[in-house]
Amino acid sequence: MSAPADRSIPHPPLDPGAFARYAIHDRREILQLLNALVSRREPVTTYIDAGPWFVTKVLAISSDGNALVLDAPADEAKSALAANAAQLVCTTRLEKVNIQFTVEAAAPDTYDHRPALRAALPESILRLQRREFFRLPTPQSEPVTCSISHSLPDGRKKTVKLRILDISGGGLAIVVPPDELPFLPGMEFNRCHLELPDNEALEVGLKVRNLYTVEKPGSGTVTRAGCEFFGLSRQMMARIQRYMFRLERSLRT
Repeated sequence: MSAPADRSIPHPPLDPGAFARYAIHDRREILQLLNALVSRREPVTTYIDAGPWFVTKVLAISSDGNALVLDAPADEAKSALAANAAQLVCTTRLEKVNIQFTVEAAAPDTYDHRPALRAALPESILRLQRREFFRLPTPQSEPVTCSISHSLPDGRKKTVKLRILDISGGGLAIVVPPDELPFLPGMEFNRCHLELPDNEALEVGLKVRNLYTVEKPGSGTVTRAGCEFFGLSRQMMARIQRYMFRLERSLRT
């Protein structure tokens, strides 16, 4: 049976659409990652149709490379749910890198005379390093800004320059200016200009993911917006990551 579940509630799985740029589709790379999970017997947190979860392991890859075998949940009720689920979302870590993949229509099976689940090889795997989705605060001594343009009711264009509070390979957080720029979750802003220190501005797309209020001593409350990048090229991603390397080094000193 699978390893006993941790008592703590795990982080929910990532939205594959939000992190599509980190998806691996090459079959050889997928097999390489899955075989590494098999050899290392890494614990894998698995969500049943985005609901109940259990901790398991990838036990084997089929000889033809078309299927994988997961250890079945020790709980019989969860095992039955998993065997009838439309999909299982599996999350784990491999050499400090976050791995996530989805398998569909897992079927009951046995492996080494133990209950198991067999499913087709996933079509893709998300592989995210820490700096690709953990945010780093930007220093006030070397501010990073982003200019966002929007249309006013009378048709005129207005550009607002906002200071970036923190940044990651997947997005950034900014303070929403009162009454200057409408911000709602799901809104998209095209052709924003991200100005990194000592570099030409990058033209990026931003999608508002969340809004939350922060208390600031002596100045009341401010609203922060968490935004996701979209439409980034590999060259643009590389520039952002180079900046983050430098920023991380400076924060350690």
